Amino acid sequence: MTSLRRFRTVKLSDDLQKEFALPVFVCADPESIPFPEGQAFYRWMIDDNACEPITASNYLHAVLPFLTFLWLGCPSLCYAAPTEQIRQRIRDYLKEKLGCAIRLHRNGNFMVQATRTITAPSVRLFLTALKRFYACVILKGWYTDANPLEWATRLAALERAFKLRMPPQSGMTLPDDRTGRMPETYFCVVSGDWQPRILDDPNLPKLLLAACTKTRDRLISRILFESGARVGEVLGLTLGDWRSCGLRERALATNKGSRGVRVKEIWWSSATAQSLRNYVNEDRRECDPQRRSLDNLPDSTLLFITIKGKPYTYAAFYSNWQKTCQKAQLHVTPHQARHWFVTMALRKFESLSEDKRAAARESLIAYVGWRNPETLQAYDHHLRQLNFAPTHAALTRLVESGSDDSVLARSAPRVTPSAMTIISETRTEWLTQLLEEEENIV
Repeated sequence: MTSLRRFRTVKLSDDLQKEFALPVFVCADPESIPFPEGQAFYRWMIDDNACEPITASNYLHAVLPFLTFLWLGCPSLCYAAPTEQIRQRIRDYLKEKLGCAIRLHRNGNFMVQATRTITAPSVRLFLTALKRFYACVILKGWYTDANPLEWATRLAALERAFKLRMPPQSGMTLPDDRTGRMPETYFCVVSGDWQPRILDDPNLPKLLLAACTKTRDRLISRILFESGARVGEVLGLTLGDWRSCGLRERALATNKGSRGVRVKEIWWSSATAQSLRNYVNEDRRECDPQRRSLDNLPDSTLLFITIKGKPYTYAAFYSNWQKTCQKAQLHVTPHQARHWFVTMALRKFESLSEDKRAAARESLIAYVGWRNPETLQAYDHHLRQLNFAPTHAALTRLVESGSDDSVLARSAPRVTPSAMTIISETRTEWLTQLLEEEENIV
């Protein structure tokens, strides 16, 4: 290896992997010396944290530039430096390399404001990855000081006698005014660059779908809004996933961290199911190298493909999504369709009695496949899905028509893109905790 003056990963050839039983890649420091801690962190994320390999890789590659920053500032300063020294270098890295604004909070930790040079999710990815990295090296005994990313001054939280009815990350339990959630991190990201104005607008799907020019992209977008599924889950659907549910209004799908196993169902409307049949027998058939229709396609075949018959990747879909948003004069990411789905469901729940509202939130958690075991183990998955069916039916009608004569629509006035409702900062925080996650795209 040549010295590139940075921490990096080096991919090994298939021959080397087979002949010497080596991993897919090795980590190296700026002097081309193996960096086993990076390799161990990657394996720990997969083996002990049930992460997909692509997620573990994203976390590792988020940490390596910071380790380079440490090394370039002082080669003798490695990740094993004392906690306070590492924290100071993290602040320097956030300001100098990521262009963030840092301000001291009255509790003693720091608030991080993303700027135009980087998005808030990217900053969160770095801080979360570094926190996980230090958790790993502490667990393995390679770091003996406190985790630099954890905020230990939480005595006030104990004095306030928290009464969390459900795990805070579920986003489904409305917090009492006298209680709350003390920050667990030394660096808290302020999402000043994210403007979720359109998430509270029932007309959002209608505005975006009207601007879609391709049948395939319009169909995928409809499924995103109607199902609340992640983009990767929809793009990864196969004919077998749909056939196993009778080629009707639902399909089996993977969940985040399920490692390709179909562990949940996603639902859409009957109109979307018919559009999907038409797409497979018409547009998709024209793109299929063998010109196969629905009856002739094997179960392993992906539902959505490109005009050349290749798998339709997230990058390709996102490019077309951006063009659609430009045409509709909207600023929204594909993943925010999932935010919209949950926002509309929560709005519908507000009209219910307290008992029914709690059950409805539980059913929503089960349906969207929220992975927190403390939450999911408390409910019977299939019964909760059945309870969620009326809410889902109302949401699909909303996507189909852009309006609905139910409580859901009556509680929200029709608005134009320039006057869309801004949901409260508190609600934004709940939705961020519930839904802001990395799309596991290669």
